[in-house]
Amino acid sequence: MKKHILILLLIVASAIMEVQAQTGGDNFMKALSNINENVLKAQLGFLASDLMEGRGTSTRGDYLASEYIASQLRLYGVAPGGDTSSERTPSGTYGAPEKTYFQNFPLIKSTRGEAPVMKIIITDGKEHIQTLSVTHNVDFLTRIPGQSVEIEAPVVFVGFGVRNEKLRIDDFGNQDIRGKFVLRVAGSPGFLKDKLSISELSNCSLQAERIARELGAAGIIEFDPDMPVSGSFPGPPFPDPAPSEKRPGSGRPYADYSLPSAKSSDSFVRIMVSPGTADELFRGSGFNTEDYIGKSASSYVKPQADLTGKKIFLKTTVKTEFVMVRNVIGIIEGKDPSQIIVAGAHYDHVGMWNGYVWNGADDNGSGTVGIMTIAKAIMETGVKPEKTIIIALWAAEEEGLLGSRHFVANLPFPVSYVRLNLNFDMISRYVSEKEYKKAYMIYTDTYPGLKTMTEKHLKSYGIDLDVEYQPSADPPGGSDHRSFVDAGIPIMRFKPGHREEYHTPGDDISTVDWDIMQKIVRIGFANIWELANSNW
Repeated sequence: MKKHILILLLIVASAIMEVQAQTGGDNFMKALSNINENVLKAQLGFLASDLMEGRGTSTRGDYLASEYIASQLRLYGVAPGGDTSSERTPSGTYGAPEKTYFQNFPLIKSTRGEAPVMKIIITDGKEHIQTLSVTHNVDFLTRIPGQSVEIEAPVVFVGFGVRNEKLRIDDFGNQDIRGKFVLRVAGSPGFLKDKLSISELSNCSLQAERIARELGAAGIIEFDPDMPVSGSFPGPPFPDPAPSEKRPGSGRPYADYSLPSAKSSDSFVRIMVSPGTADELFRGSGFNTEDYIGKSASSYVKPQADLTGKKIFLKTTVKTEFVMVRNVIGIIEGKDPSQIIVAGAHYDHVGMWNGYVWNGADDNGSGTVGIMTIAKAIMETGVKPEKTIIIALWAAEEEGLLGSRHFVANLPFPVSYVRLNLNFDMISRYVSEKEYKKAYMIYTDTYPGLKTMTEKHLKSYGIDLDVEYQPSADPPGGSDHRSFVDAGIPIMRFKPGHREEYHTPGDDISTVDWDIMQKIVRIGFANIWELANSNW
């Protein structure tokens, strides 16, 4: 009997030792506790400093930031996962090829040529009645398209441009919009406030553009009845840092960036028009903007405005050049190289202008430091995970998710190997003082176990965070996780808030809430570590 008990105890002890070996045991708990304010502040204090010059795409500050990130990954013991390169020796010869931390790739930078020309052409269906010329930077603004454009096309109104099958809402309806301009009211209808998440509401503009593109529209025109065009999307894109200060964004040069593979076909036009210009388009249609928005505050209103006979003429020219950017890629090799988790965040921001630096502490120095700190914690466990973990810090997210899109489009292994993407973007600010300690977890609903796992870790490790779970078959948001969603890869992201300092010089380290940032990095690490060492 004693012999049987001894054997049983040995089996149990062996099983416990195996679990500890897989999870890191005490080392895991130590790594978790090492995710603290001092560690986060030491990294973010440098990355979001004026020395980085706002980390604008393909600038000196952008490259300095990537060098710093790579040096930290090397310090933590994370292996390089970027391009192979040979360094030149002092004698002039080249050494053996070695892996680097940098995935280099070109972008096409487009800047405006001559000032855009826009006209409203009014006909009765056959005969020309009137042509109204509107003034650039006063009556309208355009984002720089992928190529020079000269087009004349009809206009179709689509309300707020919302399409949601679950709620049975479709502002586009059965209208034929191929080759036409789509006109929409900026923002989202008020009645959706209690029906959609903050991420989904903020995604309305991107969703409307995506649908318009898919339906073959020539472009999208937006207007905000409460805002003059000079203060609206798409430019100048940077609001005042404070009402009493000089507007640093005024006159800021604007450039558009695109991947070479997307350049040749991107003639889609994005225009913001003033309320007065929108009124000219609606004239004679019987449509009342104020009435439409007012009724939409409480219930769905089908958009109806007959713009037959209204056309837009637009001519815009661009100048282009190639620039180089680079993702920073590290690899923590697991026992199974065909099972991969990608933990990523974008490190770029929007640069500097007119004596102001847009430091981007929250956007997205916080997410970058969060992913770097998770890499550090994983290495501190001293355990080789079951699955391979790729640590990725993306370039050019602010220009259209270009770094992550390049990565996903050029995987050196089948896309099916990638089981999940964890995306950190803006993780250091609460939504408001009212929603202190609250964060949103947005994830692909094919893995419902992500919620159970997160709840378990919050409780087990004493992470005092109120998480609102938002599963979705098509997770919303205009961040790098979309590159993975579009490739059919499940995602998980945490997002606590979106504050008024967004894309202003006010987004600096003084506004960071270290408490929420620490909690999100800790739960991110706990989740990634379990996912990397369990079957799911």
